[in-house]
Amino acid sequence: MTEQICAVAVDAATYAIDKLYSYRVPDELREQVQIGTRVLVPFGFGNKRAEAVVLAFRGDAGGHKLKPVIEVLDDTPILTAQQLKLAAWMRERLYCTFFDCVRVMLPAGLWFKRNETYTLAPDADLAALRQRDGDAGRVLSLFDQPGQTLAVSDIRQRLGGKSVTRVLDALTGEGVLTYHSNTVQKSGDKTEKMLALDMEAGEAMARIGRRSPARLDVVSVLADGGWMSQKELVYMTGVTDAALRDMVKKGMLCARQEERLRTPDFSQVPPAPSPVLSEAQQQAYDGLAALMDEDAPRAALLFGVTGSGKTQVYLKLIAHALEQGKSAVVLVPEIGLTPQVMRQFAAQFGDTVAVLHSALSAGERYDSFKKIKSGRAHVVIGTRSAVFAPVERLGVVILDEEQDGAYKSEQSPRYHARDVAKYRAAHEGALLVLGSATPSVETYYGAKQGKYPVFSLTERFMGASLPEVQIADLRGQAREGRSGVIGQQLESELIDTLGTAKQAILFLNRRGNSRVIGCALCGWVPACPSCSTSMTYHSASGRAMCHYCGASVKITGTCPVCGGTSLFTETPGTQKVEQELHEKFPSARVLRMDADTMTTKGAHEKLLAKFAKGGADILLGTQMVTKGLDFENVTLVGVLDADQSLYAQDYRARERTFSLITQVVGRAGRRFDTGKAVIQTYSPTHPVILTAARQDYEAFYEREMETRQALQCPPVCDLTVLTAIGEVEQQVLASLIALKTRLQSLMEGQYADVKAPVLGPAAAQVVKVMGRYRYHLTMRAQNTARWRMLIAGVMREFLQDSKNRGVTVFADENPDL
Repeated sequence: MTEQICAVAVDAATYAIDKLYSYRVPDELREQVQIGTRVLVPFGFGNKRAEAVVLAFRGDAGGHKLKPVIEVLDDTPILTAQQLKLAAWMRERLYCTFFDCVRVMLPAGLWFKRNETYTLAPDADLAALRQRDGDAGRVLSLFDQPGQTLAVSDIRQRLGGKSVTRVLDALTGEGVLTYHSNTVQKSGDKTEKMLALDMEAGEAMARIGRRSPARLDVVSVLADGGWMSQKELVYMTGVTDAALRDMVKKGMLCARQEERLRTPDFSQVPPAPSPVLSEAQQQAYDGLAALMDEDAPRAALLFGVTGSGKTQVYLKLIAHALEQGKSAVVLVPEIGLTPQVMRQFAAQFGDTVAVLHSALSAGERYDSFKKIKSGRAHVVIGTRSAVFAPVERLGVVILDEEQDGAYKSEQSPRYHARDVAKYRAAHEGALLVLGSATPSVETYYGAKQGKYPVFSLTERFMGASLPEVQIADLRGQAREGRSGVIGQQLESELIDTLGTAKQAILFLNRRGNSRVIGCALCGWVPACPSCSTSMTYHSASGRAMCHYCGASVKITGTCPVCGGTSLFTETPGTQKVEQELHEKFPSARVLRMDADTMTTKGAHEKLLAKFAKGGADILLGTQMVTKGLDFENVTLVGVLDADQSLYAQDYRARERTFSLITQVVGRAGRRFDTGKAVIQTYSPTHPVILTAARQDYEAFYEREMETRQALQCPPVCDLTVLTAIGEVEQQVLASLIALKTRLQSLMEGQYADVKAPVLGPAAAQVVKVMGRYRYHLTMRAQNTARWRMLIAGVMREFLQDSKNRGVTVFADENPDL
């Protein structure tokens, strides 16, 4: 029989050595090993077991002796051919390993955890081995006797968390230690025990007699021949689990396990009629539906002012896709939006809806994934990662609030959901709809270039008017000696709003009590010991916390340096504003929505439901409250610090500020009451503030493009940022300077056709995070295949050079700097 060889991408392979590795398929595994299945393979020195995914089969080993596949982890392929192509496309563009791309496509519950152990050789001379120097001696000193087995986690813990992988591999290679690995999937199927009668009801009752009324009740409940869960039977009859097991053992009952999906229950959501569209909505829908009917890859921008009813258009489009036997994926930027969106879609499409986002448990995401993959779900709603949902016959992908920065991943692979959605639409013949009241500059630039059509909704749904906007100049407040965050104009409007039993939303994109707390006598400010930033004071816990690494210190009211009690706070956050609201409006009910209050499961849904039912008068929050929320009783919106993001050192700062202000202002007056918005700012004449107040996107875009042209920033030109990270600052800088020199040298010679200036090294905005320093190089160049080949090549060289040990480097295209 001809030897079968498979090519796999291995989890343990770093970016520097990432490629397809060949393995021999044992005869007994031939039928199980398929393209798209995951396998266990021996990898590297010591042949440690590693997960891998099969990508192809090869016909010849080229004379090399190949290692065999050890085990097949999936009964059927977990990845489709389409997903494997997408992973290959991402790997080529995002400077990451193939396995990184595979991992991001699958829910955490589908991955495996390995229980790794090492056993000391039975004939080992432990006394002699303990005499070894360095880490090897320390590892061997942990073993008490030959043949003893220790878990890797235990070894690391007893050595103070130190990484000893290389030492363990070396000792395994010598035969001193033997490596063992047991692989278990993180989440399994949830099943429920079901019971039914296995004989005639009369015969069963005769056997039981009158000795056990509870058992007789069980027979009566199951007499109709149906199945019932053991849990329900115990509840209804009072019978014990032991009694039910005995009835099964005696042949009175038969048992089976039924799968139970841990997915949201939509049974309590009442069905809703299909939405009735306005004339403008109908025109937009007709144009988009016509694009979908072309049965070819298409993209379009749905550009609608806040409150114009884009969601109703989405619903009709999805219904159209379902009528054609196709599926839909809807992306929203914030987890907080999914409860509202989910109910709207569940009311239309019932149990064909599935939800995917990070607030679900591993088991819930695993079951949602199964529901989608099996074809039971045709409408998927979720945040960024839902773009990978394995739906059958994709008909439409919708990115709501497509301009939002949350669609860009900050972890490897550093993908943008919009780019992945474009790829999927292009390769699966689907329609991509980019929806926003404030489209990203890149998207609107593409529309202006004629890459895709624009469908506009210029008026609010049902004739509602845009809110009346007031710009409140905080400079006057400071001159008048007025303290606090709530300015005079906003306070007056809040009094009027509360007096008419209406609701208000206040936006401040800064959580905690105060950005800075310190001593007025000696100037002490709590600084993070691991990051180059000061800590933020949180009054709820009485601690100052680092928002980068989570470190915190107790604030006792006394300066730890001079012992003074004159502590000051500056730059207030949402906690401080909440306190101020309670002081100014003691009878008002205030809800705070930020990362500190949204830690428990279902917190978003509970808080928004409470506000929607009138359980609070004021909703105060960070950017969670700026997008997509629709409350008919909200007539006032306040932007507490419009300047916060305006002057950030980022070419997207003005765009982000315009979008946030426009979006949050649009939460007011979405029904029949005219809404009001108060924008508090120290820059009342700034063009971004003025255009946001007027909801004038076109004016903002024209001015912004002038700046982007001058700076040669996206969408005019692409930015590639190479970031080096390490514990020794001078080593990070030296290695990055060497990398810059190498880049410049290659662009003078082999890659002269893609020459671009290399700026830096420059410090990251927060140069030190968790004890590791971060510096980067920035290049402006078109993101072509040739350019990516250059960047990938120098990165692999860098990572393979022993001089750079202890320093890691990664590349990111068009990041937020």
